[in-house]
Amino acid sequence: MNGNSFLGRIVDGVSETRRLPDDHPIRCLGRKKMNIFTGAQFGCLLALWGFKQCAVTAIFFPSVIGMLMAIRAFVLPRFFTEEDFVALGDPSP
Repeated sequence: MNGNSFLGRIVDGVSETRRLPDDHPIRCLGRKKMNIFTGAQFGCLLALWGFKQCAVTAIFFPSVIGMLMAIRAFVLPRFFTEEDFVALGDPSP
């Protein structure tokens, strides 16, 4: 899937660093920080999938999307700077 930075970071997380371009997030931030961000995204994706699987909780799915927005706006900035978000391809609006 071209253009999907999430899937690209998953593949690049296990790639050799010397094969990546100079402006790649691994070279800017380091493999650990990039993998922490990708892991947080993957955890949120798993939580969404699990939440929608249960018919009782699926009605609150739009509220969970709002919670993801709150996580991105208030929780992740405690661990990543704005420069980190720009390097990862996820700048704040």
